[in-house]
Formats: sequence, C-alpha cells, structure tokens
Amino acid sequence: MEWVIWLISLIWIAWGSLAILYTAQTREAAGKLMAQVGRLPLGAVAAVVGVLLIVASRSSQQTGFVFMLGLLALFKGVVFIWNPKRVYKRLVQWYLEETSDQTLRFFGIIALILGTALFSWI
Repeated sequence: MEWVIWLISLIWIAWGSLAILYTAQTREAAGKLMAQVGRLPLGAVAAVVGVLLIVASRSSQQTGFVFMLGLLALFKGVVFIWNPKRVYKRLVQWYLEETSDQTLRFFGIIALILGTALFSWI
C-alpha cells in the first residue's frame, strides 16, 4: 500500500506547486473541476482517499499522522456527501470567490509540505 501514499503525496506536491506559482490559473481550473464533477463525486473521492490513507498508514513510518490525515479526508468526504446546511456550496464559494491569492498560496504551501512529508515517510 506504499504506492497509495506515494501517489497521494505526488498529487499534493503538484497541486501545491501549481497553487503557489500559478494561483489564478489553479483557482480557475479548480472551479471548472468543481462545476463539472459536482458535490457527490468529489465527496466520494475524498472519502475513498481517506479510507486508502487509513489502510495505507500501516506501511508508513508515521502511522498515526497518516491515519489522522485519512480520518480528516474521510470526514471531509462524508460532510460533502451529507452536506449539512449547504456547507459544500458555501465552502466552494469562499474558496473560489472570497479568498485572496495569498490564502491560496498558503494552502499551496501546506499541500506542498504535507506531500513532501508523506513522500519522505514511505
């Protein structure tokens, strides 16, 4: 299951790098993706990634941290699927319209750090 951690870490590194270097284009691409795919498939993907991280956490050097990341992703997927008080729409609106470029770059830095940490803990 190391390949799961490897793949997720590379995706986070790529997204983080793009968010830092090409903030406006990354926001636009994320908006198109969210509009085309929709809430339920994105929630299902987040939940599946969470389950995969939970299962793959045993093969990591930092089992507890990877397990917690998996739980957070699973929780995010369940919240997106369940959608209490239209939280998905408000979150997407906040992310795409209200956040500043610096905030998106900060999220990119966090994704880059988490991806690099996961990659090094295989």
